[in-house]
Amino acid sequence: MNFLKTNIYDDMNKNELSYKELLEKNNYILIDVRTPKEYQESTITGAINIPVLLDDERVMVGTAYKKESQEKAKQLGVEAISKRLGDITRQITELSKEYNNIIFFCARGGMRSGSMASFFKSMGYKTARLSGGYKSYRTFILEDFENIVQGIKLITLHGKTGTGKTKILNELHKKGIETIDLEGLAKNRGSHFGHIGIPQDRSQKAFESLLYDAIKHRKNNIIVIEGESRKIGPVHIPNTFWNTMKKGLKILVEAPMEMRLDIIMDDYTGISELKESLLEVAEKLKRYMDGNAYNKFIDLVEKGEIREAAFQMMIEYYDPMYNKSLKKHSYQGEITISSIEDGVIKLENFLKEYK
Repeated sequence: MNFLKTNIYDDMNKNELSYKELLEKNNYILIDVRTPKEYQESTITGAINIPVLLDDERVMVGTAYKKESQEKAKQLGVEAISKRLGDITRQITELSKEYNNIIFFCARGGMRSGSMASFFKSMGYKTARLSGGYKSYRTFILEDFENIVQGIKLITLHGKTGTGKTKILNELHKKGIETIDLEGLAKNRGSHFGHIGIPQDRSQKAFESLLYDAIKHRKNNIIVIEGESRKIGPVHIPNTFWNTMKKGLKILVEAPMEMRLDIIMDDYTGISELKESLLEVAEKLKRYMDGNAYNKFIDLVEKGEIREAAFQMMIEYYDPMYNKSLKKHSYQGEITISSIEDGVIKLENFLKEYK
């Protein structure tokens, strides 16, 4: 398999399109030919991963390029991909039956995507590579954020831990109301305990891509979201969207303690290694809590009395913290709810009046 050594590179610039041009096309599929690790960190929304090089192969090729020669690196790359070329071809063949255009991209629109686009084009497939690769896509969406938020009106739900804001959002979404679940996009509930039970946080790049896509493909300009701090776990909300949040309408959601505890238990019960995770996070919060309250929380967790431990954490840490935070805002609406269903109905009524 010497196709990587032919003159197909001479044709690479004739077989590419920008991300802006791509948005004008229909019935295409994006193929991310980067390594699984690169793809896992972040990709273009909707793209599938068919790697030219696997993670360890990319390291091997890169080492050869730095320590030996470019020719040696190319040789190792050809040998690595040759082993999987048959399987790659089968995947592309199947995709070509469903999509009119197959668009390849890599990190910067170079050798990996160019070789794939040119090779499959030579075999009669309708292919192209994304000019500038993933990097050009990132540049485009970061610059376009300013444009896509124009005209949107955000209605932000604020409230203490356990008031069911995320659950209300999900139910509103099922009813066809425009919502964006920022915590869902971030894969984090937005608190010190927010990562527990969630396999992996999003990367900043992946979060921004998903947020961009959600705004870009909205059906109307009124969007309900949940109030968040600037950071949600390890990611931060982009400046443009954050400024739009600050200008939007704010609604305070109040709920009785027992309901809040029910919601928290629903979120956390059944999580493997819950006890260990709670103790680990509590250790980080120790300096913010009264010593007696902290010791009581630890004792309750050790005994498996999670509901009582949650109550302890709420009254000693979260509620006092949120009381200070909530006072910083002025609210255009306030609802007291007795259940998630009650919250959905009251939010629907508010939206009807707002429109």
